[in-house]
Amino acid sequence: MKKVEYRVVDSNVYNKCLNLANELLNQISAQSQIPISKISPKDIISYFESKCDINFSFFESQKNEIIYKELVQNPDFIVLDDSLVNRTSGLTMPKKERALIFINQSMPLTRIKFTILHELSHLHFHKLEDNKKVFTSKFSGKYSDDVLPFEDEANIIASLLFCSTPKLEMLLTRNYSFNKIKSITGMSIKGLHSRLLNYLHHILGLSNSKALELVLNLREDDYKSINKIKYLINRKNNQLRQSCPISIRTSLGVFDNKSSCILFLKKLSTIELINELNYAHTTKNQLLEQLVMNVFYQKSAVITMK
Repeated sequence: MKKVEYRVVDSNVYNKCLNLANELLNQISAQSQIPISKISPKDIISYFESKCDINFSFFESQKNEIIYKELVQNPDFIVLDDSLVNRTSGLTMPKKERALIFINQSMPLTRIKFTILHELSHLHFHKLEDNKKVFTSKFSGKYSDDVLPFEDEANIIASLLFCSTPKLEMLLTRNYSFNKIKSITGMSIKGLHSRLLNYLHHILGLSNSKALELVLNLREDDYKSINKIKYLINRKNNQLRQSCPISIRTSLGVFDNKSSCILFLKKLSTIELINELNYAHTTKNQLLEQLVMNVFYQKSAVITMK
């Protein structure tokens, strides 16, 4: 049967997923106070468990115990028929009381993490309860036309969450090899291969054939290809800095504009704002200092009125 994962998608679809993933990563970063480049799949799972009532159940056809207990909180285990285990990697079922997410634990750990992120993407972005949809992730086979767009989105978003763009660019510009990046991110060979293809094509603007050539050469540790990718990343980021000169560096990361930075600051406690103010003083960041003071005074005014 034809493989369905990591399909080539239209750039509009990819950019939509990129925006959704970045918005979610910003929320996770603000709550956990972890820079986006350092957010791991476990951090994302923990974020969802703090926000949603989720019951994770691992399944397999033979074993009767959970292998990766540390991935989620209070997981369950069920035994399913071989025919279902051999074709299903995950399942998300909406419930009013709590969401049910089933994960095939017979897969490698890298695939299990990706499947959890895939199912969480369904849960967060696809309004399962409103649409009364149950999403089943397959190893292979065909999805119906009405389900396929959701599966494409969940695959892309899960890949972007597994290794965010800031993390991927940081690793690539440090001249790390393909295997080194795979080891650091915890991605599979296939997962990282597809992540790089999408990044080079949709974000750096290369043709599919050129992107594939660079990825294949990167997998062979070709230094010319490594330097080429690094050059393209630096050129892209320099162009962004010139078109968006007002970037704001905080102690927890860089924000592209005032609005996103203010949104981040408003979520901080008074003590955290004071720490951010000290960071602004230390780094002589006058713009950050001004924004922190404005948010601090707004919060103080609200407390005084109460």
